Amino acid sequence: MKPLFRLGLALLSGLMLTMAWYSEWMTVLLFIAFVPLLLIEEYYLDTRKNVFGVFNYSYLVFLIWNLFTTYWIYKATLPGAVMAVLANSALMAFIFWLYHLSRRWSDKKVGRYALVFWWITFEYLYFKTEISWPWLTLGNGFAFNAEWVQWYEYTGVLGGSLWILISNIIIVSSIAELVLQRNTMNKRLIANGVLFALIIFVPIILSYVRYHNYEEQGEQVEMVILQPNIDPYHEKFGSMGALEQTSRLLEVADNQITPRTKYVIGPETALVERIWEGHARDYGSVRMIEKFLEENAHVAFVVGASTRREYGEGDFIPPTARQFRNSETYYDRFNAALQITTYDIDFYHKSKLVPGVEKVPYYQYFKFLDNFAADLGGTVGSLGKQAESSVFRFRGTTVAPIICYESIYPEYVASYVKKGANFLFIITNDGWWGNTPGFEQHMRYARLRAIETRRSIARSANTGISAFINQRGDVIKPTKWWTPTSIKHAVAENDEVTYYVANGDYLGRVAAFFTILIILLMLVKKILNKKST
Repeated sequence: MKPLFRLGLALLSGLMLTMAWYSEWMTVLLFIAFVPLLLIEEYYLDTRKNVFGVFNYSYLVFLIWNLFTTYWIYKATLPGAVMAVLANSALMAFIFWLYHLSRRWSDKKVGRYALVFWWITFEYLYFKTEISWPWLTLGNGFAFNAEWVQWYEYTGVLGGSLWILISNIIIVSSIAELVLQRNTMNKRLIANGVLFALIIFVPIILSYVRYHNYEEQGEQVEMVILQPNIDPYHEKFGSMGALEQTSRLLEVADNQITPRTKYVIGPETALVERIWEGHARDYGSVRMIEKFLEENAHVAFVVGASTRREYGEGDFIPPTARQFRNSETYYDRFNAALQITTYDIDFYHKSKLVPGVEKVPYYQYFKFLDNFAADLGGTVGSLGKQAESSVFRFRGTTVAPIICYESIYPEYVASYVKKGANFLFIITNDGWWGNTPGFEQHMRYARLRAIETRRSIARSANTGISAFINQRGDVIKPTKWWTPTSIKHAVAENDEVTYYVANGDYLGRVAAFFTILIILLMLVKKILNKKST
């Protein structure tokens, strides 16, 4: 296999992975996208050439995929975009390289299917770490085709990753039978072909059956979603005042509220006053919403805000807390969601913060890097967070306040449902990414969360796309990008728990167990080889 041919294979893998993220018609490429890269790995395994060759070619594959799929990060922060693309590509390449080493060091006793364990373990742990950017989890590639993955209610998104990896490995096994080992057509090759067809079509057929026979659970609850469309670069934290922004938010709600409306949902950081939580009712934007509620007392208003909280004596002081000047008292700043009713205000603090923008990972050790956090307006530097999810309750209904980036963490979203959430509210400000694929990808991922939890979703985005998503993952009444508007719809209130919600990312835990066994096998084999020499 000549270097130019290997280069062509690497480019082909990278392009197929990228194309699958851009069109529903290209999703099928995921079932073969790893094949060229796996053929390169087979070549290096058979020839025992440069041990770093696999890393180099896989890095090129993942660099293409990351670059052309998530380039839009540069709209918010160019250094952050460069770091995200280069580091994420390197991490993916490192995992693939470890897979190759596990086969090389074990004299092929570790088979091709070990990639399943290595990769799913990587995706699973990536959901858990402080430095986390799981945007390109393989299973997210089916967000275009929610009808194909209704079984995510049992497996979660890692089930999609498993599906993709097994499909690719079956093809490579067949090619190895036919070409690399120079065998003619035989029963095993035919069996692989039949297995590949079954692996692809059986999950799709079962999913379509489930999709068309699924009946939404629960009573209908009417909600209104607000999309004020305030430019995050020039208006939100610049030329437009806080009260003017709140006024625009309420204007788009005009004539939408009915006696049946239970919730009004506004986007992330819609209230830009720096609200001290102990005195929230002293702020003009909160008073404007309370006045709105005087005429609509049957409604709960859920909206994003930038808040601050003062820690009292005896409170735990987290590493992100700031100290008041000339005082022994500390405070923290939050990207928060508020539920405002006629009788109370509840707060939720975003827990899954964006690395490099809202937090410095492992802040207690790298606090000095705080000055390098990207400035997206409002609060700059590492924010406070709460340790786990929490829910809002109102008149017998429980909702999950999910803020922006948190919606790409499946098990975290499921944790709200474990705490009783009947609906998922996703509030976000995707205007930072401009008119790029970023905001569209983010919206599509929400379809997968609806299927995993079988919860209806109300998604309020400052500049779009706002929408309702039903329990099957269908998008209802999506708004246009960069348009001030509001939408109203009644969605089903479910209280049943799916297998995935009850058990979380069990596929990741199983994969991690087998990956540990593979590592032990690698070490034992390496030690034995050294002793024999």
